Amino acid sequence: MTSPIFSIQYYLGAIGASSIAIGIHSVLFPWLVIGVLGASASQLGLAQMAILLPNTIFLLFGGVVSDRVHRGAWLSLLYMLYSMPLTMLWWSYQFDTLTFKLLILSGVMFGFLNAFVQPARESLLVFTPSQVMHQSVAKSIIVKFIAQGVGFGFAGLLGYIDLPALLGTQIFMFGLASYLISRAHRLNKNFSKKPIVSKPSWKDLVNGLTLFVDNKSFLHLLFLVFATGLLPFGVYLVGMPVLVKQVYDGGAMLLAALQLLFTFGVILANIIVARRKNNFVNPGRLMVISFFWRGSLFAFTAFSPPFWILFLVIFLWGFSTGLSMVVGRTILHNNISKSYRARALSIYQICLVGGTPLGAWLCGLLIDDLGINIAFIFISLVTVTLAIGMSLLSPLWKLRTTDS
Repeated sequence: MTSPIFSIQYYLGAIGASSIAIGIHSVLFPWLVIGVLGASASQLGLAQMAILLPNTIFLLFGGVVSDRVHRGAWLSLLYMLYSMPLTMLWWSYQFDTLTFKLLILSGVMFGFLNAFVQPARESLLVFTPSQVMHQSVAKSIIVKFIAQGVGFGFAGLLGYIDLPALLGTQIFMFGLASYLISRAHRLNKNFSKKPIVSKPSWKDLVNGLTLFVDNKSFLHLLFLVFATGLLPFGVYLVGMPVLVKQVYDGGAMLLAALQLLFTFGVILANIIVARRKNNFVNPGRLMVISFFWRGSLFAFTAFSPPFWILFLVIFLWGFSTGLSMVVGRTILHNNISKSYRARALSIYQICLVGGTPLGAWLCGLLIDDLGINIAFIFISLVTVTLAIGMSLLSPLWKLRTTDS
């Protein structure tokens, strides 16, 4: 899986370093909103939207750019730019000027960078053979979530480790990722004579969309991914921090612990896939089943269960999420040609992050209006109903794998 122009070892190292930084941020950001500033659930939803909306708006454009550049050099630059919003947070905290508006601004900056990083990072996997693509995808997800778990662990020590030190750790890890990704995909002589970024056209964007419009199974895959962002991910981003704060009266350490359990579930699912020698025969069916599974699981959290049940539910929720992550990406990698793959992955990610900010906002509103228990039950019922409908009516249920 390593070629003269691509090193999977350096690639996985870059994913690991950047994911530690993102893991820290995933705990710190919502906790700064509700734990430090004392904001409401709907304000937390708005803050999460600040990260996710720029990602949604610019992600397809980011995919087009990634198809037309030297991905290693471009991704190295993007990783370095993450230091800007993090430095802004460090400065404002040090001088006691941290406000909700400043958190929103840093979130927008973070989300804008995510829109260009994600397709560039994912499309580097075109250098691995298609027959072991599911293993490459699974290994990258395993490294990503193990590293995020390390980040969650660091962030959970907030109070023992001060905030500026955690922000400095994030900046260092993004710098390390920048170096490693430049080694993973080196800038060769031919590319060095060209600009790093060439101007994409609207035709490039339309061609990417046509891939899904012309194939009903792929179109339904996008619908399912959008629903995943709208329903389960909305609960994960807003419902879980509120659950920790309002129901269990916990702090950043409990939130980090739940995210670690979720991450362990994701990792286990991907380890199982990575050890699998053959590709998935019916990947669409697995996507629908995992969606149903998630809808069933987080209904249990609505009843404020004891910790041992809560921990088990969060772990299984992570397992089903991890399975859907690798299966969805494998469908695209194995069914779409290399020249369009970054755009296809961008569209796929747009549907996920397009539903997620709306889901985060709606989850916050439902919790404020109905209470966390009723809100969770309602979202669970909608999720299960959609999954059953897709199993009966969608061509995605019958989608089989073909190598591209």
